[in-house]
Amino acid sequence: MQRRRFLKTLALGAAVTLHPTAFAQTAANALRVIVPTPAGGPSDAAARRLMQALGHDSGRQVVIDNRPGAGGAIAARAVLDARGDPHTLLWALGSMSGIPVLQKSPPYPSLEVFVPVSNVGRFVFALFVAADVPAHSVAELVALLRDKPDALACAHGTLGEWMAAAQVFKATGTRATMVPYKGGAQLMPDLASGRVQVNFGPLSSGLAQVQAGRVRALAVLAGQRSPLLPEVPTLAEAGIATGPLPTWQALLAAPASPPEMARTLSRQVATALQDAELRGALERLGLQVEGSTPEALTQTLSADAQVWRQFVAEQQIAPE
Repeated sequence: MQRRRFLKTLALGAAVTLHPTAFAQTAANALRVIVPTPAGGPSDAAARRLMQALGHDSGRQVVIDNRPGAGGAIAARAVLDARGDPHTLLWALGSMSGIPVLQKSPPYPSLEVFVPVSNVGRFVFALFVAADVPAHSVAELVALLRDKPDALACAHGTLGEWMAAAQVFKATGTRATMVPYKGGAQLMPDLASGRVQVNFGPLSSGLAQVQAGRVRALAVLAGQRSPLLPEVPTLAEAGIATGPLPTWQALLAAPASPPEMARTLSRQVATALQDAELRGALERLGLQVEGSTPEALTQTLSADAQVWRQFVAEQQIAPE
């Protein structure tokens, strides 16, 4: 039953299902939400579920516009170009706080140039391996990586997944060959087929593959075990300590959007997140539902920018 509900969530189409009255609204009143990942991944699924609820409640048309690639920079650029348009929103990932730190000429100096609306929640990450990898625990994987440095391919679909992998490899003194993808929807089939062997990503992105036996989850990167896979230990239980990992999902509006519009939309998000059915759907995606005021989101953006600066300094990464 859980698997069917999960697959139904991911099967939402390229456009959000809307309340019938939404189509009576003018195009100028429609909300366009630009998502930095491909359709079908966990971030996309979460965005669609929340925006479906907001569209239903407000009677407004909602359009999901997927702009994957460049760690979220392509999507961010599209929202920057919509400056002053209060109907264009960015579904921002916590990892996008790292772009200004990692690029010499970033598309934005900080996510704080956007108008904050609301934090939505945080994804629980997991350590996945392909079924043919001869490691059934974190300790066995670490031993394998030490025995054969760079022999395994570690796929990452976002900067956050790359950060998670780098933190674990540093903590264990291991390394793998890093392979970038545009998102989990493209990455996970390759992991299931054994084309790549390791991934640190949202638990929900690999849940169906784990249940089918094509991928194994060795640990969750969280303070406690996940109810989605309660038998899987935390990374801390495996004896590995890592730094903070920004995995939040949030709504930001285009620069120069009216602050009152953002506050109104933030209140609508807060109301929607109180709905038990919506919360359940998001939690089945592995999202720890939060919500926030625009002011609280601003503090999160500032704090996580510092997390990325510290990470880049510790890893001795030169901006490119």
